[in-house]
Amino acid sequence: MSYRSSPRRRSVLTTIATGGLVAVGGCASRESSESGAGALSDVRVEGTELVVEYESETSATGLAVIAPSGEAFAERALTPGASLETIPLGMSYPPGTYTVQLVDADRVVAAVEQLLRPDVVIRELKLARNHPDEMYEGAASLTITGEVIVDLENVGTGPEKLTKLQFDGDVPQPTLDELSESGIAAVDKPVTYTEPVIGSGERRTIYSRTLPFGPRSEDITCTPEGTSGRFGVSLTGEVGGKLAEQEYNVTYQGENLSECQITIERIDT
Repeated sequence: MSYRSSPRRRSVLTTIATGGLVAVGGCASRESSESGAGALSDVRVEGTELVVEYESETSATGLAVIAPSGEAFAERALTPGASLETIPLGMSYPPGTYTVQLVDADRVVAAVEQLLRPDVVIRELKLARNHPDEMYEGAASLTITGEVIVDLENVGTGPEKLTKLQFDGDVPQPTLDELSESGIAAVDKPVTYTEPVIGSGERRTIYSRTLPFGPRSEDITCTPEGTSGRFGVSLTGEVGGKLAEQEYNVTYQGENLSECQITIERIDT
């Protein structure tokens, strides 16, 4: 989500500093506020950066980004004649509404609010054993038998680092509570687990690394008549905490878990 000025829309102006001009009221409004040539023209998130565009002839000498707490998140001195600044957000920024200001000494020349909040949703979940052609290159036979493919989308307005992928309920190997790693496979890397970053508006496919549908289980059996149950999947992030929880119906049919026909169905509430 980004802010862009639009002279055709109704401007909502609020005085936020003595002698200064002001802010657009809210992320959804997207109206502009101007003080002479010092207008903000666009505020948006690209990857893990906040991108701010402004008029090159602005009278402002600095850029300030104010966190939801009211404290300064970032400050920049503007280069004369420039029209763009980028602010690294990192993966520890507090989610909420930020205020981006063009300033000249103690005067606010222009300001706009920008919501920064990740919202990662599970678009699709597939068992690798049922979709072996969609697994990453070099995946071993046991990996294909027991792992899961998860398609995600960040529909929020800020980037997120995924720190946990967990499975519970009626799966052969639920995620252990004591697992300190992410449970997300590191593909083409010399490590086992990874904590991938997903930007605002980005779609990404991740792979489990805990064998939730592995061939051994103390509780789940695969029978010729079929065994039914329910399991849950959850995602946790560095910024947003618990991001997504999704439940599925599952049926196990066959002679054993190694050669079991497993079918899943998403439960939409």
